[in-house]
Amino acid sequence: MDNNQLTVPTRFVNIMLSIAADHQCNTDELLTSIGIDPQDIINEQPISALLYGELHHHIIELVQDEWFGMLSGGPVPKGAIRLLLQSVVHCKSLEQALLRSSDFFEVCRGFKVKQIYTIEGDSVVLKVVKLDCIEQREFDTLLANTHADTIKATLSAWHGFYSWLIGKYVPLEDVYYSFHNDLAEPITHKPKAGKHHTHYHYEHPFNGQRFDKKYLDYPIVQNEDSIEDFMRKAPYYGLIKKHPDEGLTPHVKSLLAKSIGEELPNASEVAEFFNVSVTTLHRRLGNEGCSFQTLKDESRMEAAIHYLNCPDISTAAISDLLSFENPSTFYRAFKKWTGLPPGEYRKQILAKQQ
Repeated sequence: MDNNQLTVPTRFVNIMLSIAADHQCNTDELLTSIGIDPQDIINEQPISALLYGELHHHIIELVQDEWFGMLSGGPVPKGAIRLLLQSVVHCKSLEQALLRSSDFFEVCRGFKVKQIYTIEGDSVVLKVVKLDCIEQREFDTLLANTHADTIKATLSAWHGFYSWLIGKYVPLEDVYYSFHNDLAEPITHKPKAGKHHTHYHYEHPFNGQRFDKKYLDYPIVQNEDSIEDFMRKAPYYGLIKKHPDEGLTPHVKSLLAKSIGEELPNASEVAEFFNVSVTTLHRRLGNEGCSFQTLKDESRMEAAIHYLNCPDISTAAISDLLSFENPSTFYRAFKKWTGLPPGEYRKQILAKQQ
């Protein structure tokens, strides 16, 4: 492998494999089928960006679960996300969209959980709860057997979903987790331009989030035309995980991933978000064996690989979504990361799918 090509750390591969194993996939056969030696993973050898992207999409097709990597209770059939979006983009307000989403989960095959909200003073509290048709014991068992990363990813995806609906980032006042905090140093998030801090609570009676109730009255700004863009991003964002032992790195990675399709934040903006200085940001990432530029490149590379697996989106559009100055700059960056130009990568991956 060219030493200049971008690789993906084994920890990210293991997260993917653990989810696949939960879906009764033979992980050794899965790795071998795309040209990865299982022993390389055991020896913690990084894999190329191309193979990581291929693994990602191969698992999604293999498990046939549109909610792959998030809390549902069972496999969710393809088409569920699009149907959910079509049912909520015509709502007048976020409050109506949340109520309709809850109703959707009650009737869509595969789900055993939904989110409901209550109003407490000037705040809205969203909670993950069981469906009406599910026994409490079954719900409790489901949560007990669900990895903390999956619950975190689910709440993060929900936050991204209703922020997308109103076209505005919704600052979270509190996030509640039912499991124990495995992070050595809890992190309080600070929005870039707001007064709110997000406080994290562990070993809480429920999993959920709290935000200002004023957002319930915000109008839905999305429409049928914007659904397709969300659909392209949904599988990628759903797989963003925060490893409990990795300090600041996964949080920065998650923030960058959520900014794909917009102007990516620079180091100063990211430092402000986490309420630290730029020097501290670089020092902490360096202590964790990473750098801000590497995380930025990884986020763009992973998103590019996802988009290139969608034959209906042009490389010029991908360049724009990833905030490159022009398609030529994207072409050079992708070839540097992977050793292949984007068009050649797309040709090879689509040929394998035939």
